[in-house]
Amino acid sequence: MRVARVVFLIVLLFLPLVQLNSQQTSSTIQQDAQAVAILRQSIATMGTTVPTDSSATGTVTIVEGSTTQSGPIQILTRGIAQTIETLSLPDGQRSIIYSNGDAKEIFGPQSENPPLELIVTEQSVLFPLPFLTALVRNADESIRYIGSETLNESLVQHIQVSNTFASKPRLKKLASFSTTDIWFDSASGLPLKISYFRRAGGGSVPSIPVEVHFSNYTHVSGVLYPFQIQRSLNGTPWQTITIQNVSFGVGLADAQFQTE
Repeated sequence: MRVARVVFLIVLLFLPLVQLNSQQTSSTIQQDAQAVAILRQSIATMGTTVPTDSSATGTVTIVEGSTTQSGPIQILTRGIAQTIETLSLPDGQRSIIYSNGDAKEIFGPQSENPPLELIVTEQSVLFPLPFLTALVRNADESIRYIGSETLNESLVQHIQVSNTFASKPRLKKLASFSTTDIWFDSASGLPLKISYFRRAGGGSVPSIPVEVHFSNYTHVSGVLYPFQIQRSLNGTPWQTITIQNVSFGVGLADAQFQTE
């Protein structure tokens, strides 16, 4: 009896700590029901399933200071975690490859792997369907409802997402670098704007805001794809993208998304 009583007392002593720790773990990842519903509705509106892969081509005009260039752009996606953006401009070809948490940036003959703080925002958002689906499927994703707002005279629903990296403790320091805001049209459910900050490190390293605006969603093989995309950098218009052709199920291979 004495042993049983001692065990019982030990359980009583540590139970509150176990419960507290459980509450802290569960409260680490906030997923507002309303925000999740908005995400899921938008995904359902754009397409019932994510294409195995996609290839979109068009033109891009890029403004950098006093220089303006135009040329072809190609956007590739494979599943929900692999993307490539390639711009072919007069000053050289530029590519950003993202694959399952790794990335590589290519400018002409030079290439480099960006720091982890930048990699968390390297996945292309230009085809929103796989990007949004990846958010919903990631159990580590914090999904918060911010509120109803007005964007360019349209009523929108604003949510904020952030990867907590709860299942990857060594990467938790990257959580704040992954924060992304998304605005959905209240009538159609389609994403109209995605914004985030790019910051290569902590401390005094500057943050550069990036905003991506979507319009002219067009049905292609049962999927809605934005054919007009505007991207600004640090509050200044940067890229104007016009999509001309989109194909799904083109047979892209994992080897095309190598980041080493």
